[in-house]
Amino acid sequence: MLTQGWPWGVPDLDIRQLIDSVARSEDRVVKALCDMLKVKAVGPENGGAGEGERGEFLLDLAKGMGFDSVELYESGDPRVPSGRRPNIVVRVRGTSDRNVWVVTHMDIVPEGDLDAWNSPPYEPRVENGRVYARGAEDNGQDLIASLFGLEALVRAGVRPEANVGLAFVSDEEYGNTHGIDVLINKGIFREGDLIVVPDHGYPDGSKIAVVEKSVAWVRVVVIGKQTHASTPDNGVNAFETAARYLAACMDRLREKFSASDDLFDPPGSTFVPSRCEANGKNINTVPGRQEFACDFRVLPEYPLDDVLAEMRKIATKVEEASGAKIEVSFIDRAPSAGRTSPDSEVVRRLSKAISEVGGFTPDAIGIGGATCASPFRRIGLDAAAWSMIPGTGHDANEYIEISGLMFDAKVYAVLFAGDNVSRPQPATP
Repeated sequence: MLTQGWPWGVPDLDIRQLIDSVARSEDRVVKALCDMLKVKAVGPENGGAGEGERGEFLLDLAKGMGFDSVELYESGDPRVPSGRRPNIVVRVRGTSDRNVWVVTHMDIVPEGDLDAWNSPPYEPRVENGRVYARGAEDNGQDLIASLFGLEALVRAGVRPEANVGLAFVSDEEYGNTHGIDVLINKGIFREGDLIVVPDHGYPDGSKIAVVEKSVAWVRVVVIGKQTHASTPDNGVNAFETAARYLAACMDRLREKFSASDDLFDPPGSTFVPSRCEANGKNINTVPGRQEFACDFRVLPEYPLDDVLAEMRKIATKVEEASGAKIEVSFIDRAPSAGRTSPDSEVVRRLSKAISEVGGFTPDAIGIGGATCASPFRRIGLDAAAWSMIPGTGHDANEYIEISGLMFDAKVYAVLFAGDNVSRPQPATP
């Protein structure tokens, strides 16, 4: 679907005027965010109706903002009432053939324990410079900020330097099947595109994530032989064997996969035992089965299969010594998608925009968690994850700072404008 764009002129506009024009739209930006957050957009995995109603709201909003086009791409999903999951692509043509994208998501996680909320999660509350609501940070802030950052250029009559695309996707919280993957498969993104994914951030906006560790969740099941605790030699204690295996395993993994990379904090791979299942209610029984799980965040240079292979080698040795059987398997895994160079064009452009708005230069970093930059890096596109957020996503009483919302909108406006707005030179003393 097409919209009628604003008439393009050659305005006498400099970067400070552009930033000021974004600032003057604060009331409209906050209202749009609050109106959107009233619309529940929980996925069917948690019994929600999906993003359909929120997609309709955003289509109506975007069509009235003067962009070159607003397009809807749907993915069939019989689990939601409409049978379809929406993905919205907003475009404004630039003066070069490059494409710059900001990709945000419409879906949210459930509200959780309502008693933990100080106000209803779908009745946005504005208080002390904050907006409280489920989805305010994840990912409402930057969806709305990117939309109004682009509108600032349109209203000022400034053609972006590069073609700008905003993608509002479904299904980010549960795997991207009905969202980013749909747009990739339809060829929406192309070689050389620059992708900003505000799926990660810091309260001061000082860091851009350019690489992620591989993530592996591993299950270990130890099978022994149950017996009475007064006659332990008649059985094989799965609990004790699991403890010995776990200690040996953690020591060996930390020794073998010990490389360090200062882009990350912490700089090395992390191997964390994180869950232990109950093995029985009574105390006077030697348990015949013990299960536990681990969370590993592994530097990209180490294949996850190598980590699992090492765990199985250790399991063989412990089995021989104990008489127990040890099963080791992945619960889930997400290999690192590779790196976006800190010197890449998307990082340079984004860093410049952040510096011009905030007066500071962000650092490029690596992180341990996965973001939506990964699907793009896997197909060879440079993607950077950044935003100025307080880190309350998924929390009860999730909130954003309005100052962060407006900072991000200003950064997007400057990023999109590129060299098509002037930078006044300081007066000569």
